[in-house]
Order: sequence, then C-alpha cells, then structure tokens
Amino acid sequence: MEIPEASRPTLSGYVEAGKLLPWRWADHRLSLARNYWISTHARSYPSSRPVWGIWENTELWFSTGSRIATNLGRDPRVQVNLESGDELVILEGHADGLPEAQVRTWVARYREKYDWEMPESAEGVYRVVPRRVLAWICDSSGLDAGAQFSNSATEWRFD
Repeated sequence: MEIPEASRPTLSGYVEAGKLLPWRWADHRLSLARNYWISTHARSYPSSRPVWGIWENTELWFSTGSRIATNLGRDPRVQVNLESGDELVILEGHADGLPEAQVRTWVARYREKYDWEMPESAEGVYRVVPRRVLAWICDSSGLDAGAQFSNSATEWRFD
C-alpha cells in the first residue's frame, strides 16, 4: 500500500505549525508493539480489548475469538491504539478476514514475534486496513506546556 503524504490534523485547536513526523516513526512503533488495543462498536458501548498482532505491509493482522469478532460481524470499523500515551499512534480503519494466501506469513511472523504457535488457518484472523493514522509525541511531565504535542501531531489518510 502506498504511504500517503503526511499532513497536520485538526485536533480541537491545539495543534500549531511544526515539523511533521515521518511515516517511518509511526510504522516502527506499529511494528514493534506487543499489545494493540482494538476498539469496536458494540450494541450499547464501545468495546476495547488488547490483542497480539503483526504489523505487515501497512496492515495489522490479529486473531480473536472474543467480543471483538462478534462486534466486527456487525460493524467492521475499528480503532487501534498502542499502549503509549507519550508516543501515540492511533490507527482507524476497517477489519476483514485475513486472506488464505497470507496465512503462512501470519503464522511465521506471529511465532517469531511472540514465540507462540498459531494454527495454519485464517479462521478468527483479521486484518485492519488503515483509513487514517494519527501520531504525536507528548512530554509526560507536562512541563513543556504541550509544545511537543502541538508541534508533532501528524496525520496520514489512506484511500
């Protein structure tokens, strides 16, 4: 998938002109993350659950048998958050089933990353194709008065 041009997001007026983060910064964090928080649309409230996954060619691949699968059956829109609130990456997109042709890569990459054997099956395995990715850096002390956030907030929109 072609990486779109970076732009400054509109985030409640807090974002100022500054240098945009390069895609490799977000891509690196998505690749190295151990846990991915998947938020789906449930019937009454949004539902978030952590999953293990693989970031592969600008797609997040993960497996689940939990409420996430049920919710995705009703509405494929998802938001994915990494664990850090100081080096933030948010992925918004749609989830669908992992194509059978990618199962061997999924199993090998999952085994390599988590030292865990996965069945060679696409059942219960999903891929999230991004529509938008947001990223920014924050000073966790707050002593910078939001300067890092205001000057690093970056957005990528995918077709």
